[in-house]
Amino acid sequence: MLQSDLVRDVVSGSASDLARDLARDSVFGPIQVDLNQFRYSKAMMGLSTLSKTYNKDLVFLRLLAQTQKSLGDFMGLIKTLQVTAQITQTTSDYIELMQILSLQGRLNEALDIALMLQEKTLLPHEDRQLAHCLVKIYLEFGDFEGIQEVLGACDYVAEDGLLLWAMGLVFLNLGDKYEAFNFFKKAVLIDHTNEQAWISLSRLHEEGGNDSLAKASLEKVFDLNSNNMAAFGMASNSAFSMALKLMVYLILKCPHRDVEEINKVLEQLRKYLSQFEFDVEISLCYTQLLVEIKDMASARLEIEKLILYDPTNNSYLKMKKNFEAGMKIF
Repeated sequence: MLQSDLVRDVVSGSASDLARDLARDSVFGPIQVDLNQFRYSKAMMGLSTLSKTYNKDLVFLRLLAQTQKSLGDFMGLIKTLQVTAQITQTTSDYIELMQILSLQGRLNEALDIALMLQEKTLLPHEDRQLAHCLVKIYLEFGDFEGIQEVLGACDYVAEDGLLLWAMGLVFLNLGDKYEAFNFFKKAVLIDHTNEQAWISLSRLHEEGGNDSLAKASLEKVFDLNSNNMAAFGMASNSAFSMALKLMVYLILKCPHRDVEEINKVLEQLRKYLSQFEFDVEISLCYTQLLVEIKDMASARLEIEKLILYDPTNNSYLKMKKNFEAGMKIF
């Protein structure tokens, strides 16, 4: 090929690439603008009109996944991530799919991907992401041998808060509370945002008879949530819920109850109930503390909410009847 022909072909190819990129920008640009301005429903409408033409296009799929995640459409998101991973075959896309499957409780599917990824050569950050996900899956299954196997293959446990917490759970399962406590303590020293480790510490403090330290550990969880309530929309936020229930238990088990402390916990309960889907156990905790401080009007309203949530529940109906008769309801 003559040099002039080569130059012509390169210029022609560059021009066609530029034209294609400009065309793609005109198609996907408005969608990205909508996403940047939090107009998720409008972005989804725009993507719907493009789906037949671009349903295998990676830019389209990534914009669709971003939109579905923002709208909370996790069933749709999983399908999109599955198509994306099948096209790219990249570890990063399979890890994202695995993480979403795990969060949505589809543990067997997440585990299948995790076991497949174990056969690959992974980058250090990918290996850590895989270890985290496997630990969480095995915890859900109660498979402590599986957890030990994962931890044994990691050379960075001592610098990883989640894995240190998992090691503590392994020792707790073996009945060694002393070693479990040490690992939970190391976990929060490495990562003070590890809510589950704070809760585990709280449980051990309570079992050891130190309710003050048990409460202090739970307050760490409240502090982590106080300024970032919206960050837990995708997950169930089980750590915050568990911390609230444990704190109410600790308050009510004490014969001498601090009204100021109760009011602080009531504020946390209100935040939870206003931010997340209705939670029966949290609602009952809230009602108990309202009765404790004799805020009967608010307690009555919360009982009505429980009945509205489950109109045929005899225990809620009985609670209302006893409440109106001035009888003890808890």
